[in-house]
Amino acid sequence: MFTEQNKGVFIKVDNKDCCVFYASFLNEDNMEEVLEIINSKTNEYISKLNSKEICFNVYGNNLKIIDLVKKLGFKIDMEGYHLEFVGEELPELNDYNLNVRGFENSMLKEFVDLFNSSYYQLCVDNGWQINSYAINKSRFNEKLIDLNKDGQVSSFWLKDELVGAYIFEDNYIADIAVKPIFQNRGYGSYILSNCVRNMSMEKSIKNIRLRVAKSNIGAKKLYERNNFVEIACFAEHTYG
Repeated sequence: MFTEQNKGVFIKVDNKDCCVFYASFLNEDNMEEVLEIINSKTNEYISKLNSKEICFNVYGNNLKIIDLVKKLGFKIDMEGYHLEFVGEELPELNDYNLNVRGFENSMLKEFVDLFNSSYYQLCVDNGWQINSYAINKSRFNEKLIDLNKDGQVSSFWLKDELVGAYIFEDNYIADIAVKPIFQNRGYGSYILSNCVRNMSMEKSIKNIRLRVAKSNIGAKKLYERNNFVEIACFAEHTYG
């Protein structure tokens, strides 16, 4: 889709369970025609009163589209950035005397406590559900078991205390979690470095990436200190 001053994409992916709109344009110039089309096509679909979930994902710099999407009744789920590892060499590992393990059923309580506590402030800042890992612990347990089979989860222990953990899926680091009492002591960088080395050396994964919430300024700075650079930004919404 393009006009004389702008070009980009506006697409709809629809199936029996959900519908996802996506919009991304190079700039904010002469957006009137684009906004008119987005408004018309989205309203046309919403007016059908379909019971399925409707989502709208927007390139994060398209502020006029984001504003329109909110006016159409969509609520923000997450705004954030995609980052990619660009280090010419793999990160070195400092010695923190941590025992590195995977996941076992007996560790579930420690994992639930770790993830609930490390993401607590992020959930508060963004209006997300608090203690979701405890509420959904059975599903969380099943996911960890599956990930552990492929070596995609590692936990870091100081004697019998869980300090932190990482999870990755495909070429994306899904989680770097550090218990609050151990934060700002270098453990986050250590766990991140372990994850990058594992993905690269053991799994031969290229283009190692992660997503970070816009509000999580501290985490973004941590990643940037460890040779991750911003490659894209996004804003995800759900209707209703």
